[in-house]
Amino acid sequence: MEKKLNVVVIGDSTFSWSMVNALRKKISGHLYFLLPERDQAVEASLLENVVAISGNPSDPEVLDQLDLENCHTFIAGSREDDTNVLCALYARNKGAKNIYARVFETRFAALFESVGIVPIQTSETAAAFLSIRILKPDVADLVDLAEGQFDLDEIDVARVPELVGCRLGNLQSDFLNTIAIAKEGKTHLGYKTLVEEGSKVLVIYERSLGKEVLKELRRVARVAKEHANRLDRDNWPMLDE
Repeated sequence: MEKKLNVVVIGDSTFSWSMVNALRKKISGHLYFLLPERDQAVEASLLENVVAISGNPSDPEVLDQLDLENCHTFIAGSREDDTNVLCALYARNKGAKNIYARVFETRFAALFESVGIVPIQTSETAAAFLSIRILKPDVADLVDLAEGQFDLDEIDVARVPELVGCRLGNLQSDFLNTIAIAKEGKTHLGYKTLVEEGSKVLVIYERSLGKEVLKELRRVARVAKEHANRLDRDNWPMLDE
């Protein structure tokens, strides 16, 4: 029998709508989409394979409608950090298996990580979605990227030493996007996270790049460092002669 994988997405944001559209035809179970307003839920209900519900995402009675005990992946993607914290913690306590929450303030990151919740601090919706797929191996069951224009790869920084010292959020171009940094068993998604020696970067890139992906990554790293150096020079204090 095929294993059913239920997914819950919370919040009315570009991020959440993109997540739903990316997942709705690629999972074997139910895709629940919780939205704060009834008219939003009505709109979402028109999407194929989406179970749309309206209500306050901080209300336990509303969250209990989402079958959290059988939830494979829970994604808190509202525009409010406090809401994402509360509903993610509630989902964890109810038994949701894999939990992700979008946050804007880094003060919540340690709290999430301490209880097994993966914080997503990037605003790149496609990158956020794909990071979920690769950060937890069993979540790969949810989607199939075998067909399409993108590939995913984990690249050892030793192969592209130019990456060391670059910020994660600056490592992108028209052809690739570096979406996470992994080191010593931990994965980091923060925009300002620096690439260190001994780490690996997780990259989504245009399949047309092929074997040129490392070359493009080196170019992106050089551009990022040049940009950072220009900013440093611009911020130097002016000295009176």
